[in-house]
Amino acid sequence: MVQCLLYIVVFISGAVLMGLEIVGSRVLAPYFGSSIFVWGSLISVVMTALSVGYYWGGWLSTREPSYGRLLMLLLIPGVMIFFLPFIYSPLNEWIAGIDFGSRLNPLIACSIYFLPPGIFLGTISPYVIRLAATTINAVGSTAGTLYAISTCGSILGTLLTAFYLIPVMGVSNIIHALGITLACLALLLLPLVRLRAVAVRRAVAALSIAGSMALSWPSVAWARIKSLLEKDTFYHRIRVEEDEEARYMYFDRTLQSAMNLKDPTGLRLIYSRYTSLGFALRPDAKKMLLIGLGGGSIPKKLQKEFPNLEIDVVEIDPEVIQIAKNHFNVREGKNLRLHAQDGRLFLTRSQTQYDVIMIDAYYSDAMPFHLATKEFFELAQRKLTPNGVLVANLISAVTGPSGRIARAFIKTQRLIFPQIYVFAARRPDNVSVQTIQNVIIIATRDKQRMDIKEIVKRAAALDKGLFPDPIEDIGVAYYDGPLPDQDIPVLTDDYAPTDNLLHP
Repeated sequence: MVQCLLYIVVFISGAVLMGLEIVGSRVLAPYFGSSIFVWGSLISVVMTALSVGYYWGGWLSTREPSYGRLLMLLLIPGVMIFFLPFIYSPLNEWIAGIDFGSRLNPLIACSIYFLPPGIFLGTISPYVIRLAATTINAVGSTAGTLYAISTCGSILGTLLTAFYLIPVMGVSNIIHALGITLACLALLLLPLVRLRAVAVRRAVAALSIAGSMALSWPSVAWARIKSLLEKDTFYHRIRVEEDEEARYMYFDRTLQSAMNLKDPTGLRLIYSRYTSLGFALRPDAKKMLLIGLGGGSIPKKLQKEFPNLEIDVVEIDPEVIQIAKNHFNVREGKNLRLHAQDGRLFLTRSQTQYDVIMIDAYYSDAMPFHLATKEFFELAQRKLTPNGVLVANLISAVTGPSGRIARAFIKTQRLIFPQIYVFAARRPDNVSVQTIQNVIIIATRDKQRMDIKEIVKRAAALDKGLFPDPIEDIGVAYYDGPLPDQDIPVLTDDYAPTDNLLHP
């Protein structure tokens, strides 16, 4: 019975530590992005905690090991973890405000939140091995058994948190549950506190980073493809390819941008012609923020047609900026400024009021969740001028099961913005609104809703290759039907199951 209880201790403590590491990415992303720096910080801090914990646990195990001490080694990190949700938001804001740099920001935050409880959890393995080993000859087999059980717990904690808990529970609820789990585990040891006997194992880590599923964009089938560049960056594997008509940028397997070789400022991808509809609502726009650069098709075209428009472009991957300059004719100037930074972080720090904010930021086919939450839309609304518009490009259906991410996005925006306009970019080709495609969502602060006929009329007055051809396709793409939202949540920093909504 005692042996079985010790097995449970090492299994669950291993699962809790790995669950904490996985959910830690959601603690950090709204403030520091979801880059490799964030994951590198998480992994290195957890491994450091385990190293220190193993050493300390081994030292403690030689000094009259007891079940009472093991109880405290579980209870103390349980309390620490339970109270994390009360401190991480203000601390994240403080760290982001001071800005120690893209590498140090998440590393400092990870060290504060996860190093202390991780050290305590690291002591469990050597301490339990000392309790469980009845003779010197049994130490090897005891350690091997406990290592295997602990690793199984780590695997379960990783998969359970990444695959199920994050989509089902909010971040705070998961962290509270992990803390309560350790406290309950400690209480199970109470009957053994006065006994000396047998027990179990270690809380070693199996790291596993869940990769997102990518939607393959239709590739160019009949032309000869020439590869110009292939490069791994901190965020993507980038490919630049060229055929006889155009040059293309891919992130992993997903097409991000295309440039006509004969007309480098033309908008080749149809979705980009619908993102221009923000200017049909604000033709007098003077300042614009674009989150997500890709090959720079949108800012190049706007720079040409609106030479007095000031454009800030924020791209999290500095390599993308360099490739856009070298291969896609993107040129910085007085009115076009490129910033290598997380889009939300840039907007938080910016003192500028924008007439148009456009979100076109993707890793694979998914928008970073912290650019789709109520808190982000509140931030964007504060940084818009009184008649400003927010334009977003999503890969989703509009209705049906495949449209859950778009409907959640719209449901969340409606809490902040009075008017929402939805355009399905492939609908003019008789594509169903239940088909996954580019969905352009425009949110405005206007109290009065603009009729679609007026939007088409304004677009026609502005059109210089900015909008779909024929211009009437705008009216066909416009969707003003019902958008049921009972089956989808409001997205918040605490609860934004975007991966689950995108891949139900």
